[in-house]
Amino acid sequence: GIIAQINDYQMTIASAVEEQTATTNEMNRSISEAAMSSSQIAANISGVAEATQRTSGNAADARQAADRLNAMSTDLRTLVGRFRY
Repeated sequence: GIIAQINDYQMTIASAVEEQTATTNEMNRSISEAAMSSSQIAANISGVAEATQRTSGNAADARQAADRLNAMSTDLRTLVGRFRY
């Protein structure tokens, strides 16, 4: 009768709530994984930016060293030229 119907409804509702809870838990897990992945991506981007800055600094240092070497080469040519004549 009525009590059996109410019991069936309660079982159906309980089952639906259980499924909803499982779905919510899975969504939370997926969101947590996505957040962790986003954090890792941000850390990787930060690392790339730092490496780029270091590379840029190293390139500037190499350019300065090349300029100094060029100046020394010019000075050396001038000195050697004095001995020739």
